[in-house]
Amino acid sequence: MFETANPLRHKIFTEIVGAAISLIAAFPAQAIGNPICPAQLQPEVEKIVRSPKLNPSRVGVFVQTTESNPQVLSNIDGDHYFVPASNIKLFTTAVALKVLGADYQFTTSLVSQSLPNAQGELEKGLWILASGDPSFSSSTSLKSLVSQLKRLGVKRINGGVWASSSLKGTEIAGSWEWDDLQHYYGAIASPFTIDDNVLEWRLRPASTGEVAIFEWTKPMYASSWRVDNQVVTASASDQSAGKSLITGVDTSRAYPDKVLLIRGQIAENAKPMSGQVTVPNPKEHFLKLLRQELLAQGIEVRRSDATSQNSFDESISYKKLASHSSPRLSDLLVTANQDSSNLYAELMTRAIGGRANATESEDSFSAGLKQITNYLQSINIATDHVLPADGSGLSRHNLTTPRAIVQILNHMVKDQNFRNSLAIAGVSGTLANRFKDSAASGLLRAKTGTLSGAIALSGYATPASHPEVVFSILINNSNLTTRELQQYSDAIAILLTRLTKCPK
Repeated sequence: MFETANPLRHKIFTEIVGAAISLIAAFPAQAIGNPICPAQLQPEVEKIVRSPKLNPSRVGVFVQTTESNPQVLSNIDGDHYFVPASNIKLFTTAVALKVLGADYQFTTSLVSQSLPNAQGELEKGLWILASGDPSFSSSTSLKSLVSQLKRLGVKRINGGVWASSSLKGTEIAGSWEWDDLQHYYGAIASPFTIDDNVLEWRLRPASTGEVAIFEWTKPMYASSWRVDNQVVTASASDQSAGKSLITGVDTSRAYPDKVLLIRGQIAENAKPMSGQVTVPNPKEHFLKLLRQELLAQGIEVRRSDATSQNSFDESISYKKLASHSSPRLSDLLVTANQDSSNLYAELMTRAIGGRANATESEDSFSAGLKQITNYLQSINIATDHVLPADGSGLSRHNLTTPRAIVQILNHMVKDQNFRNSLAIAGVSGTLANRFKDSAASGLLRAKTGTLSGAIALSGYATPASHPEVVFSILINNSNLTTRELQQYSDAIAILLTRLTKCPK
C-alpha cells in the first residue's frame, strides 16, 4: 500500500523518514561494523530482535541464499503468520507477470453499433468498454480516444453515452477499514478508473485571521462536491501556527458523501499544501469526464430516450471506433511495487481474475485471489502459508509467513521485470529516502509495507563479498511509531549487506 495513513502528510512523512533514520546511533555495534560470516548472521539478528522496545511485538525474519540448494541463514518465526501489509503485492505482481505476461496491456475502447453517417451522427449511442487500466488519465488517454472519434468525422452522438466492462463484481475488499476509503490509498478499484480515482486540491494561506483559500486542481471535475473549509490563517510569528503545518490541518468526509471537511490552521507565510480525496462512484465520474471531453472537442451528445438500450448486448456486432492501450504490465509493476500503489495492485488482481474461467456467479476479484492461490500452489508454496484477502495489502486480514515471501522472491529471482519493479535502497521508490549514507545504499532491492503497528521489508540483498541473499523481515503488533520500527528492520537489512564468505 501507499505507506502513509493521511494523504496530507505523505510528503512530510517521506521527508521525516529520510532525515530521521539514524542507525548508527540506534545500533552502533550490530548495524555498522566489520563483515560477518553466514554462521554469525542468526545471533546478530537475534541481538536486534531482543531489543527491549520490541519485546511486546512479534518479529519474523527469514533469510536464505539463492543457490539451487538454498541455505537458510536466519530463521525467526519464519513459518508463523504475520500481517504483511504491502508485501502482499509481491505475490500479486509475481503472479500477474506469470499469468498475464510482461507485455500485457489494458485496453479501453469506444464502440457503437454503426459508423457515423454522412452527417457525422452516431445512432444508438456510444459505449466505452473499460478493462481497468490503472494508468488511464483524463489529460492524455481520454483526449486521445475522443480525438480518434473526431478524426472519424463524428459530430453528434444520438442515444447517449454508456459504459461497460468484462470485469464484474467487488470493487472494494470487504475487509478494508471504512476510514481508508476516503484517502487516496483506498481508491475504489473500478474498471472505470481515471486519474487514479481521486480529485486533487490545494490549500493556501490568506491574510492573518481569515479562512485559508481552498481550490480544486480541476474545478470542473469536482462540480458536485461541497467543501466545508474551516482552516484559519495564523500569524507566521506564532510558533504554534508553525507546528500546525504538520499536525494542525486535517481532512475528513462522511464516505460516500461528496462533502469534504477541512479543519485547522495554516501559517500566513506557508507554502500551499495539497491533498486528494477519493471518488465514490468511479463509473459515474468516468462518464461525466467523457461527456465533458466530447463537448470540449465539439462532439454533441444527445440524451437517450426512455426506450434506449442502456445495457451492453454482447450478441450485437459493434464497430470499434477508437482504442487506447496502457503501458506494458512490466512498466505498470514499477508503480505497483516501487510506489506501492494499492489501486494498481487491485486492478491487476482483477485482471488476473478476468483471465480465469470464472463462473457466472464469481466476480473478478474473487477469481483473481483464487488464481493467485492456485499459482502459488503450482510452484510448491503451501496454500496455508499465503492467505490473501486483497491484492494490495490494505486489508488487515491478509496473512502470510516470512518463508513464503522468500519463496516467491526466490521463484522470481531471474525475472528482470520483477526485480526492476522493486525499490532500490537510498535510490528509488519507497526506499529513496531510506538507507542513504548507509552500508546498504544501492545494495538492496526490496518491497516495503506499512500499516498501523506493522511494517514489512522483503527483497534481495547483494553483499560485496557474498552471493546474493533473499530476505523477509516482518514486525507486527507494535505500539512503536513507523519510524522506530523501520530502524529495527533496516538494521537487520544492513547486516545482510555485511555478509562475507568465510572459511569453514
